[in-house]
This record gives sequence, structure tokens and C-alpha cells, in this order.
Amino acid sequence: MAERGLTNDVKTDENVTFEDLAISELTINSLKNSGFIKPSPIQLQALPLALVGVDLLIQAKSGTGKTLVFSITALEFVQIVDEDSTVIPTKVIMLAPTREIAQQIVQVIKTIKQPECIVHTFIGGTALKDDQNHLKKCHIAVGTPGRIEELLRLKYLRADTIRLLVLDEADVLLCKEFQDQINSIFSYMPLNKQVLLASATYPEYIVRFSERYMRDMTCIRIIDSDSPSLIGIQQYFILIPYHPIESYLFEQKVLLLLRLLPQLKFRQCVIFSNLRMRSSAVCERLKSLGYETTYTSSSLTQNRRTKAMRDMYKHKCQILVTTDLTSRGIDLDNVDFVISMDLPNDHETYLHRIGRAGRFGAYGCSLTIVSHGDEQKQLENIQNEYKLNLIEIDEQQKFQLLSNALEQVTMNIQNT
Repeated sequence: MAERGLTNDVKTDENVTFEDLAISELTINSLKNSGFIKPSPIQLQALPLALVGVDLLIQAKSGTGKTLVFSITALEFVQIVDEDSTVIPTKVIMLAPTREIAQQIVQVIKTIKQPECIVHTFIGGTALKDDQNHLKKCHIAVGTPGRIEELLRLKYLRADTIRLLVLDEADVLLCKEFQDQINSIFSYMPLNKQVLLASATYPEYIVRFSERYMRDMTCIRIIDSDSPSLIGIQQYFILIPYHPIESYLFEQKVLLLLRLLPQLKFRQCVIFSNLRMRSSAVCERLKSLGYETTYTSSSLTQNRRTKAMRDMYKHKCQILVTTDLTSRGIDLDNVDFVISMDLPNDHETYLHRIGRAGRFGAYGCSLTIVSHGDEQKQLENIQNEYKLNLIEIDEQQKFQLLSNALEQVTMNIQNT
């Protein structure tokens, strides 16, 4: 977007705009109308290759513009030949590991697309009959692997017309959980298609594994040699005493949270916990303090999940309490504070969690609450692996350091 005091994660030294890239005038005008003028580093490096049909593995930090790379590429694939036709074949399939990410991708595409382009979301929790009707006229299909695989198997979605296949959060989609579905989807695809994989993190074995799905894979990886975390995120942690009873230990974390939040000023906050019941309980406790709080997890109905995210997007809620369902890919531009009540089950997810703040070069803070012992060692391992600058604070400081950091975030926003 137009530069506004952004961090170097999304700035380029080159005096290049989207107009200098091989993008159609229709898409250029849509980008301008949406405020996108200069490409970020990953967009500048990846778009020229993506637009000429190269199979790409794309890696860059959370919130630095990967979604726009494959969205622009998809729009350039869609050639409007006869919009009055009763059937419009699907040219592009985009896969995401969660329904929330799929819905967000569609919103990004709708922001920059030309009016004639038709894009739909295909996810679980919705009626197959509706999907069948939508696929009669659909240029770009965005969905979760289970539903897309089902639509291909039922022949509601034609595979022979597909020219571009995108895997967002590809490191998750290529893991064991989705392996059978992804293999099945690829088995339907024509040989003459382009494949784009995108994520902020890639274990090296996933990079090697990815090659089997592509003709001649090119890697575009913008990795900070010092640390892969976002520059604009200040990371803090609080240590509390260990207790062998897990429920008691978590209650101490909740009580700390309830003492902490009233002392801090933030625009929006995302609070992560590993267990659904814990997240739901934290949400209710925060509501009792008067915070506009919502909650989401995979156990909720699709309508409730959609409403929770819509309330955050529209700034109707100040706090979202969630599981790692929303640790990846969710772009809430008003979030400047992220709290982890539990450490995630894998190290990569820590980076994705804190990446919910500081989107596209903005500033934010993260706080992790850990107990002495195993949790403390686990956090130290994450810190050492990614060379993170984690700052310890304690309650005796009355959280002043964190409060000052959040005030500085607000000042940075006001000065942009």
C-alpha cells in the first residue's frame, strides 16, 4: 500500500510501482483504488515470475503481502470472454487450511478485482447445493481441502479448466493432516497448470517435499538472517510460579491477565490458548469486566465463526479469544497486541501468532505468559532458534514497560 512510516519488512529501496510490473491496466486501476501503489519486497520479487507462469515456493514474514502476490496472479489468469454465458468455467483454485483464511482471501480478491470477475468461497459448514450453483459461474474458487476435494469428486467442480493452483499456508497443507486430501486434489489437476505455494515458515523437509507437486520449482524466500520475526513487534514475557495441577496453573495465568489488561491501552487484542474450553472461559471472564470480547474455535458452527471474525474486522469487538485456528493468515489491521496464555505446540506457530499484530509493516506488541520450569525452557528454545529479542517483565514493575511500549505503538500509528 502507499507507504506511511512502515517498517523495513515491507519497504523497497527501488523506485518501483505496480505500474512498472507486467500487470493489466484493469488490475492496476483496482490496486490504485484500493491504495496499493508500491509493491513490498516479496511482491517485487515474486510477481514478475508468477505472472509469466513459473511454479513458485514463496516465503516471507507474516503480513508482508504474500496474499496479494497470488491474488494478482489469479486475476491476470482470468480472461473475461463471455460474461453472459450460462456457464463460466473455473480457472483458479486456491486452498487454505482454515475456513477463516479462505474467507479472508476472497475479501482480498474482491477488493482488487474487476467487476466481471466472479470469486466464491467453498468451505465446510455450508450447503453443497449452494456450492453447486456457485460453480456454474465462478472464475476463482477459494476453499478448504476437504470441501474442494469433495466438489472435484462429485464433478461439481471441473478440473480440466484449471490453470492455476494456489496453496496458502502451504507448510500446513503439505503436512500429514491434509496429505490425503491434497494428493487427491492434485490427482484431478491437468498437467499444464501453474502452482504457487505461500507461507511465512517452511521446515526444510517441506521445501524438499514440495518439489513433487511442481514441474520446476523456483524458491523466492525473503528471510531475515538475524531473525524471521516482524521488525515492528516488541516481544515480552512474564514468568509465574509453576504448579503441578494444570487447571490451577492456568487459573493463575487468567488472574494475571485480569490484573494486566485494565492497566494497558490497545486498539484490538488477540488472546491465544491451546484448548477450546480455556479460550471460551477466558472470553466469559473478560466480558464480565466489560470488555467487548468474542471467541472462536473449530468447534463452533460456521455462522458463529463467521460472526466472530466479522465483529473483529468491523471493530465491534476489542478482544478476540481463540485457539490456533486463527494463528495463521488472519489480517486484522487494528490488532496491535497479542497474548499467548499457553505456548503453542510447535515453534513455527509462535511466529505466526505474534504476526497477527504488526500487519504490513505496522507496529505492535506480544506477551507470552509462562511458568517456571518446562514452559520457560520451551520459550528459551523458541528464542534461541529464531534469535528473538524477548524482554522479561514482572508484576512488580506494574507492567510499566509493556504499557509504555503500547503507548509507543499508538504514537507510531498517529504519526503515519
